[in-house]
This record gives sequence, C-alpha cells and structure tokens, in this order.
Amino acid sequence: MKSVLFVFITLFFQFSYTQKLETKLVNTYNLDADIFVGIDDIGNIYYIKDNTLFKKSKMEILNYSNVSLGNISMVDIRNPFKILVFYKNFNSLVILDTKLNELSNKIDFTKETLFNNVKFISHSSENNLWLFADDNKLHLFDYLNYTDQIQTQPISFYRDNFSPISLKSNYKNAWILGNSGVIQINEYGNFINFIEMEEVDFILSFKKGIIYVKNSEFGYIKENESFQFLIKNKHQIKDIHVNNSSLSIFDGSKVYQYYILII
Repeated sequence: MKSVLFVFITLFFQFSYTQKLETKLVNTYNLDADIFVGIDDIGNIYYIKDNTLFKKSKMEILNYSNVSLGNISMVDIRNPFKILVFYKNFNSLVILDTKLNELSNKIDFTKETLFNNVKFISHSSENNLWLFADDNKLHLFDYLNYTDQIQTQPISFYRDNFSPISLKSNYKNAWILGNSGVIQINEYGNFINFIEMEEVDFILSFKKGIIYVKNSEFGYIKENESFQFLIKNKHQIKDIHVNNSSLSIFDGSKVYQYYILII
C-alpha cells in the first residue's frame, strides 16, 4: 500500500509541475542590416541589407538577391536546408539551400494555384508549406506537386472581425496572430484554440507553444499553461527570432542572443 501511495504522489508532482523559462545573455553582435532574420542552431546569422539576403558564418558571408521579384517580404530559416524567401508583391516563393543557391525554380502562386494574393508563408512538415491566402483561409500546400493538402474554414468562422497580422508554425501546429489574439490550427487543419490577447507585437514558435511579446514584455503559452518570463536587459525590439535554444533581439544596430533555459 505504501508503494502504491508513493508512486501516486510521485506522479502527481511530476504532472502538476509547471515548467518555467529563464534567459541568459550569451552573445552580442554588431550588425549593419535593414532586417534581422535570425540565427540558426549552429550560429549562422541571417539578415537583409539593400534587398539582399545574407548568411554570415565564422568562415564566410554568402548572399542571395533576385531583383526581378521586387522586395523580399519574408524569410523563414526554420529549416536551413530549405530556406523560404517570399516576394509578396510578385506572389512568388524561392527556396534556397544552405549555400543560398536556388533549389528549384521560383514558385509563382498566381500561376500554380488559385491564390492571387498569398499574404503569409511558414514551414510545415516534409514538402508542405502553410499559406494564408486571399480567400481568408489557411492552406497546407505541397510545393513539389502543387497540390492543396488541407484548407481551413475562413478565419472569420473561428473568430469574428479577426484581422491577421502574421503566421508562425512548427511541424505540428500553426498560429495566426491577429488584432484580437492568436488562432491555433493543428497539422490536420483543425481549429484548436483561440488565445485572446490584444496589442501583441510578435509571436514566435518555440517548442510546443509560442513566445509572445507585448509592450516589450515576454510570455510563453503552451497548451493550458501561460506565464511571463524576463529578459534582464531592456531592448528596443526592431526584429526578433527564436530557434531551438536561443532568443535573439535586434535593436537596429546590435543583436543580443539569449540562451533559453527551461526549468
């Protein structure tokens, strides 16, 4: 009986224990950039200067530009072997390898899909992308076969008067930041949750949840858990990025890289 009681108490404390996040400043970099994209898991720094994408490592600086497609709207480095470079004004996407060489021809969404105006793009699993298009739906799109794998209901079906601002994802979920909060969609296109939050500046996919920034304050939401955490130094936040282990803040001239501790 005592053994059973001990196991029960042990399991209770394991499942009732709430994880927290702490941060530690580990690096500071000077950076001459118009847009800071992020830092990957092995320390390569990605940024945009004069509409050119740069990748800076300890050994070399690589660059990619395509002036025929206009201005770069978004770069996703979640998978550094398949870097997404989105040109919103031309409704086109280019996928790059680790050397910033084009893996394939550009993907023209106007030509290959029914989407005349893709607003946001984010990585998903395998050869799939999350697309938020002008039909006000989130789509899981296979970019090799040009097929629509999944599409959601119009976003207004889940929340009235919801105006999308940005899209973030991991390989299981997508989060759409809007004017009144965040809509979470799973890998099957099912609505999971609406998180009511106003005046949020950024959301970032981290582990199984999202980090959010509101008025320079940081919080983390995962499933039914929500809590704030501290960045000890105050920064003006121009751009921000998170990978598996670190959070990086660009203030316009310097990048501050913090290691994220889960306790």
